This record gives sequence, structure tokens and C-alpha cells, in this order.
Amino acid sequence: MSAADPDRPTGPALPAKVVDALARLARGQRAHRQAVATQHNLTPLQLELLVTLGQAPPPEPLVGALARELAVTQPTATDSLRSLEDKGLVTRGPDPTDRRRTTVALTPAGTAVLDQVATADRTMLDAVADLPADRQEAALGSLLDLIATMVDAGIVDVARTCTTCHHHRLDDNGSHRCTLLEVSLAPAELRVSCPDHRPLAAPA
Repeated sequence: MSAADPDRPTGPALPAKVVDALARLARGQRAHRQAVATQHNLTPLQLELLVTLGQAPPPEPLVGALARELAVTQPTATDSLRSLEDKGLVTRGPDPTDRRRTTVALTPAGTAVLDQVATADRTMLDAVADLPADRQEAALGSLLDLIATMVDAGIVDVARTCTTCHHHRLDDNGSHRCTLLEVSLAPAELRVSCPDHRPLAAPA
């Protein structure tokens, strides 16, 4: 076996580089959003609650579901939601089907904050949009595969992606299909957050 080339660059293995790249992207997004949070005197968790309610709410916007979505305890989520309610950004009320549970909704003021978050995210969206369509699709597919792996490993608790859904099928030719909607899905049509998601482990 030949010795390693001493002139060849050395460094972290490729998986470590991918994880580091994802972490850097996450830090960049947080930094962009922090300006919005600071402007409205919000904590990072309070801002994430607003984003979750506005962009990818659980099928039932209950306090417990939001806590699971963001991997925090229910008392922590309750405290943050109470603060958001005091600021006029969300409303809380009893679930009409079960008054022991509390539902949460954005107010117009909360939606206005989300509009500012969207503006802060614009730079990252434009950077992705500048990539060729096939590279965007490949990136989405790889990220969805990573999410599915992390769900299996217990790193991600909640994921409503196509590739973690009971209704998702991968045909022999490698194409995706949703058995709930009875439609084939192009790579760009795969969802990151689907309201009809059913976990793979859900009983038949």
C-alpha cells in the first residue's frame, strides 16, 4: 500500500464537512432573524413559535404540539406564548373540541412580524434560487433523506416530510408517490411540512 501523499490536503471527513456546513447555514439564518427578534424584544424561542405558527403549524395548533415541534417542555412553550400574547402577537383560547386544551393563533400584528422575517430570509432564498434547478432538487432530496435518518436516530422528534410519511412510496423506477392523494411527485414537489403527514410508525 502506497504512503499517503504528503502534499494532499488533510482535514475533516466529508460527513463532518456536511454537518459543519449545515450548522453554518443555520447560524447564518439565526443571525438574519435575530435582528427582527431584537426589534420586537423577542427571544429566539418566541420568534420560532411565531414562525412555526405562520409557516408550518402542527395540524392542531395546541400548546403541547408546538412544544414538541420545537423540542422544548410544555411549561417553557406556555411561558413564551404567554409573553407573545401580552405583546399582542398571538391569541390563546380553549380548543372548541376539548376545552381542557389551549389553541394558539397569530394576530395581524404577529403576521406583520412574520413578514419581516420573510424579508430577513430573502437573501438565503435568493442564494438557493440562483442554483440550477437540478442542484436545488438534489439538495432538497439529500436534506429530506438526512431528516429521515435523524428521525430514525431520535435526533429529530417531529418531521412532517414526505420521506418520513406513511403515505410515501418510492416506485421501482425511483419516482415518488403519495398514496393519500394518489399522485406522483416530482422531486421539487416533495414537502418539508405536510398537514396530512402520518408518521411511518403510525398504526394502520
